[in-house]
Amino acid sequence: MKIAIISDTHDDTLSTGKALEIATSKDCRKLIHAGDLCSPFIARLIRESGIPAHCVFGNNDGDRIHLAQIVDIKPAPRHIEAEGTSIVVFHEPFINEYIDPERVDILIFGHTHKLTIDERTSMKIINPGTVSGVLVKVKSFVIFETETGKAEVIEL
Repeated sequence: MKIAIISDTHDDTLSTGKALEIATSKDCRKLIHAGDLCSPFIARLIRESGIPAHCVFGNNDGDRIHLAQIVDIKPAPRHIEAEGTSIVVFHEPFINEYIDPERVDILIFGHTHKLTIDERTSMKIINPGTVSGVLVKVKSFVIFETETGKAEVIEL
């Protein structure tokens, strides 16, 4: 299964729309947003993409009630199962070192806007960067393939 992993969209509807189009064209069956959608505009784009989405709140997500009425969004940590792959999603990375790699296959976080693909023992650690490009030069997201364990970086 291909999973689109995005974060820190920060109301950038153009780049988010482009990321969702790419995810759809690459046959992603699930979307994980690691926080900072910011407003219902982004939530609507995600819902309208048709890709089943699982999101966590970020520190800049102000209108939590309306966001939750539009997309499946919850406070972190968020535990997701995808074809036997155990995923934990946070926005801020402050407790990443405490996640047990024996119990989690993929740890996803955002907040820093810095693209990171790493491993700790067998656990993949992914920060997809930022779709909005705020604080960095490159807008990015990641497509993860559960069957192969490979992460593909997509630059926008």
